[in-house]
Amino acid sequence: MEDEFELFTTPATEAPAPSRPCPPPRPRKRSKAVMSPALAQDVLAEVQDGRYGLLDDSDRVVLFEDTDRVRIAGDEDAVHALLQGRYVERCPARETVSCLHGVVRRPVSPLRLTRQGRNLLARWSALKPY
Repeated sequence: MEDEFELFTTPATEAPAPSRPCPPPRPRKRSKAVMSPALAQDVLAEVQDGRYGLLDDSDRVVLFEDTDRVRIAGDEDAVHALLQGRYVERCPARETVSCLHGVVRRPVSPLRLTRQGRNLLARWSALKPY
């Protein structure tokens, strides 16, 4: 009987300690694209018009071509910069629409301006070029 218990018990050994500490987590790479006020103003105006959305709860920014058709946006870096700056936000889940991306139908969450985004758009729209 004693031999049976020895077979099924686990030996009390400690896990070996790593020889070096774990490396710190890598920070997310930031885009090196510089956003001009004119580009930001154009993107904010298009967000206000309801032209941009996020595809499939992912980081892919899409542009609405029609009421039920989307394509990948060219100004994706600018939209992500505005999302990180909290000038643009995702609409609530109840406003998610189903759109064709190529030939596949996928859910798209429209983007909208926050209060800070509306204020920024109003300030930059008031600037007059020389």
